[in-house]
Formats: sequence, structure tokens, C-alpha cells
Amino acid sequence: MDTLTLILAAFITSSISAVLGMGGGIILLGIMAIIIPEGYAVVALHGIIQLVSNFTRSYVFHQHINKDIIRQYLPGAVLGLILSALIILILITLFQVESAKEIKIDFLKPLIGIFILWFLFGRRPQPKDDYPNFFGVGLVSGLTTVFIGATGPLIAPFFLKGKLTKETIIANKAICQAISHAGKIPLFIIFFQFNYFSEIEVLFPLVIAVFIGTNFGKQILGFISEKVFRLLFRGALTFIAIKLIVDQLIIIFFN
Repeated sequence: MDTLTLILAAFITSSISAVLGMGGGIILLGIMAIIIPEGYAVVALHGIIQLVSNFTRSYVFHQHINKDIIRQYLPGAVLGLILSALIILILITLFQVESAKEIKIDFLKPLIGIFILWFLFGRRPQPKDDYPNFFGVGLVSGLTTVFIGATGPLIAPFFLKGKLTKETIIANKAICQAISHAGKIPLFIIFFQFNYFSEIEVLFPLVIAVFIGTNFGKQILGFISEKVFRLLFRGALTFIAIKLIVDQLIIIFFN
């Protein structure tokens, strides 16, 4: 029953991400956290599923990929992943544990929620032609992807800058996230001692589900205008940001 629930969730959330460019990953992360008890296993398995989901999304929208964005993002993401590996090593030494799976870090999620709300509503408006430095975006994504699982909401606001079409936003955000997810898989194998091969029976149907869901979502996107897409994109970001903050407050005051 749990496997069927995950398959259905993978299909629906990948469809959502194909339409909005984001949102599906963090929803799936929440569902997986309910079903799978070990937090590190949730992030590890989620990384594989989202790698396939984002790679599929970037493939079906490949004609809209901006190579300049990827050229900036890639070295930043690699550096961020290296720094995250060093942080994990320091934490393992500091807490005197044998594996990083014994360490729990949750404080980043509400901070990301606060950052998103500030970016959308609190900062001074800038010209739409002013593209962000995607090296910095990649650096932050690579640095945090191991610790929070879904970095989509963190990097999503930067894709609202500049005159990017809905397809361009979805394609380039997807390939950027695929890079970060691919980079963190070796870290889970090395530092968390996670065995992906032992989970192949769960992963395979989920991978198929996200592939089908992504192609289904692409068909829906064709019926949505640029204006409506941007409104939905901002709305989804706002909802996710508030949820990240509220979830942590509930843990603090009611657990």
C-alpha cells in the first residue's frame, strides 16, 4: 500500500512540477517523510527520484535550455557540493559519530522560507533584464541540497528575474536541479553509507511514474498563458515558504 501511495504521489507531483516548474519535489518530500521513518533515507531516495524528474523535464523542454545559465551554474554547484562534503566531515568529527545519518539538521528549512518571502515581497524591485549570477545560485544549491533535500524553492525566485518564458524557466531550473541531485548521490553513498541498490524495487516504479507524470504535465502547460504561469509560480513559492516556516514552528511549540 505504501509503495502504491508513493507511485501515485510521484506521478502527481512530477506533473505539478512540469506545469509550475517547481512544487512537486517538496510535496513528494513531505509525503515520503510520512511513509519512510529515517530522515536521511527520505532525502537519499528523494534525490534519485528528483534527478529523474528534473532530467526528464529538462529533456522534454530541451529546446528552451539556456547554455549561459548552465555554464554559470555548474561550477558553482560543484564548489557547493565540495563545501557540503567538508561540512559533513566536520559534523561527523564534532558529534563523534560513525556516519552522517546519525546527524539531524532541520534549521535550514524555515530560513529558506524566510528568504523566499523576502525575495518575493521584501526586497527592492530590480529591472527584469537584470539576470542573477547563476554561479552564486549553483553554489547555494550545491551547499544545501544534501541537508534539505528539495532546493527548488530556494533557487526558484532567481528564475523570475529576466525575460524568461515559462518553458525557459522550467527547462533551466530543471537542469540546474538535476545537476545538484546528481552531485549529492555520491555523498549519500560515502558519508551516509546509503545502499541505493537495496532500494531498487521501490525506486524503479517511482522513476517510471515521474517520467510519465512529467510528460503529462507538459501537455497541460500548453494551455497556460505566461501571465497565469508567473502568478501560479509566485503563488506556489509563497505557499511553500509559509509551510516551511509553519512546520518548524509546530515542531518547536507542539513537539
